[in-house]
Amino acid sequence: MVKTRSDALFHLVLLALAGWFLQQAWHLPANAAGGSLSPAFFPRAISSAIAILLLISMVRGLMAGTLLARESSDAAATTPRWVPVVGWCGVALLLVLYASLLEPLGYVISTALFLFICVAMVSVLSRQPGENIAIGRVLMLALFSAVVSVAIFLIFSVGFEIVLPTIGMMGV
Repeated sequence: MVKTRSDALFHLVLLALAGWFLQQAWHLPANAAGGSLSPAFFPRAISSAIAILLLISMVRGLMAGTLLARESSDAAATTPRWVPVVGWCGVALLLVLYASLLEPLGYVISTALFLFICVAMVSVLSRQPGENIAIGRVLMLALFSAVVSVAIFLIFSVGFEIVLPTIGMMGV
């Protein structure tokens, strides 16, 4: 939900980008492969879904009266200025590491590692001082990472018949 003016501006920028992507998707060529879906189907669907969800979030913020609220000084004071910098640099480094490990480790293992480390890093950086990290949450994050990477692998390899990098006999 949109909480402050900067969140509202961020939502508007994302809404403009979704609109631009949707406009560009309308210029994609008609179905040339003979399949049931045109190449423009997924870009149109994703852009439309993003735009609709952003509009819902903005309307909820307006109804709650928090859309144009001023920035709260308490939230800015609790998060050190270096945290977003470390987060962005960490994610960029993880993307480079992911790209370099994709071929040797295969899609499922490298994606599960990427998801686990990325979400763990953001969780550690966003936790409040004195808040402990429970082992149950770490195990749930590991399970989530494994399930999501296997599900995406199956969707693309079985559903769309797209070859993804694999290793071993089982094609993991």
